Amino acid sequence: MTLTDFAWVWGSDVGPDDRVAWISDATGRPQPWVDGRPLPVPGAVRRCAWRPDGARLLVLVDPDGGEDHRLGELDPATGEVEWLVAEEGVRCEVGAPYGSTGNPYSADGSMLAYADNARDRTVFDVLVRDANGTRTVLRGDDRYLPMGFSPDSRLLLVLKLHQNADHELFVVDLATDTTRQWTRFDGPAKYEPIAWLPDSAGILLCTTQGRDHLGLAILALDGALTWLDTPESDVEGGALSADGSRIAWGRNEDGCTRLLWSEAGGAPREVTGLPRGLAVTEFGLGGHALRFTRSGELLVQLARGDAATELYLADLDAGTARRLTDFGAGLPDDLVAPTVVRATSSDGLVVPCLLYRPPSASADAPAPVVMTVHGGPESQAYPAFDPVVQALLANGIGVIAPNYRGSSGYGLRFQRLIYRDWGGGDLADLAAAVALLADVEWADASRLGVHGASYGGFAALSCASRLPHLFRAAVSECGTSDQLTDIRDAPPTWRRRMLEWVGDPDDPEDRARLVEHSPLHHAHRVRAPVLLLHGENDTRVNPEESERMYRRLKELGKPVRLLLHPGVGHEVDRGGLADTVALVVGWFTDHL
Repeated sequence: MTLTDFAWVWGSDVGPDDRVAWISDATGRPQPWVDGRPLPVPGAVRRCAWRPDGARLLVLVDPDGGEDHRLGELDPATGEVEWLVAEEGVRCEVGAPYGSTGNPYSADGSMLAYADNARDRTVFDVLVRDANGTRTVLRGDDRYLPMGFSPDSRLLLVLKLHQNADHELFVVDLATDTTRQWTRFDGPAKYEPIAWLPDSAGILLCTTQGRDHLGLAILALDGALTWLDTPESDVEGGALSADGSRIAWGRNEDGCTRLLWSEAGGAPREVTGLPRGLAVTEFGLGGHALRFTRSGELLVQLARGDAATELYLADLDAGTARRLTDFGAGLPDDLVAPTVVRATSSDGLVVPCLLYRPPSASADAPAPVVMTVHGGPESQAYPAFDPVVQALLANGIGVIAPNYRGSSGYGLRFQRLIYRDWGGGDLADLAAAVALLADVEWADASRLGVHGASYGGFAALSCASRLPHLFRAAVSECGTSDQLTDIRDAPPTWRRRMLEWVGDPDDPEDRARLVEHSPLHHAHRVRAPVLLLHGENDTRVNPEESERMYRRLKELGKPVRLLLHPGVGHEVDRGGLADTVALVVGWFTDHL
């Protein structure tokens, strides 16, 4: 048994005959599976969705890690793919990027909606394909993404995803070829559609309109909002049965999901029979979206810290659930689940953290600790299986995973605190998480490492260069070293949001802050050995960010190693997973 002997799952969908299709990398890369068998597609499949007649499976495919997604329909009987959009340098999306919500087909399957950036690489237009060809129904000036046709097929719901915490909804009337803005709110707000109501009179959605936390509501076509659940935590997604008689939704409680359901107009009830874990994320990121089967069961993708992510079918009436998959059959049975602890940052902000204790650690034998920083930055440290975390624990190294300002799951205000302040208050939050370890009896706070990927890689470099007295070792995967060049090299469809999200290099005040908050500017202060990992095909963070930091550290005579992964994008591929885990864990065991 090894900690990489498992399969990741990235989403699923239920067909009209209740067949479940899912995406997993059990064969070596993310591929669709139907009836328990893989259907090979050239490239990594990021999304799958059944056509309403069940005869085809829509697949969104990344051919080389560069994230210029292609769109095709797969015949599950023969495995043949008909490519619908496969133009070099063009990116397609169905629903929100990296998500798994939204229905791309009309009810009768005659129309397919998608977005692409073929006309202008910096925006997404919305297109509809039918028997008569493909037409543009909304020309974008930002990221516009189709989220689903109304059941009567007259209206198409479109999401404007300006920022991860600033959305607007539009409705395209396909009969009159007109578009109107559906939501108008004074200030940033989130609007995350779940489903159209069966009578096409509105939608079920999660929104922060007038609130800090996401709540569950119905939005009528006239703009009236009816709240269904407004807890002091985020409701991040849900599902509506085809006949509208049942609703299921999930509340985020420090990364775990409290699953609820109700009959139409009835009182909420707990979904029982499932282990506690992560079942719902915003827009179904990572595949965590709920779906009802035709027979009324609830399909759940459930992640846990001490087990592989699996698919379950929950019988709501019986209060039971059955597991459909066994992706973690090869994992050891002594994995460690985290506990939630809370640090207090320099300005009084409470910073929730997941803390993992290695089995060998005690007050008499304290363990070194690695702080692992999640990416995004607008994501969250979830209690989900991570082979790096579990390998560190197996080697006697503890782990703390902070949810610093900017993380999702703690309300809109908390999430937006990082805007135009990357490497500011968030760095203070990371320092606070480290300070918390002084009161953990089994932790040796004098032997600390820091690790992260994407934004987490930037954070790891920030910690090593700007908090050098705290850390003995650092690992950055695909991390930014210079915010000025990172803004310049951002993916085309991100460029219209970068000034508000990160900063404006042409503004003197912003420019000074961006330089001051960049790890490259502080490279001379680094004390800890630094390991830099980066995919050569990465289009989110230019590999030059790692190469530039490497060259600077080498010039200064600092201990550093750089490893570039050929043929890999922003995410580690399955073939390199075991080696990457060994590299990261080996780096920390050698230096801590």
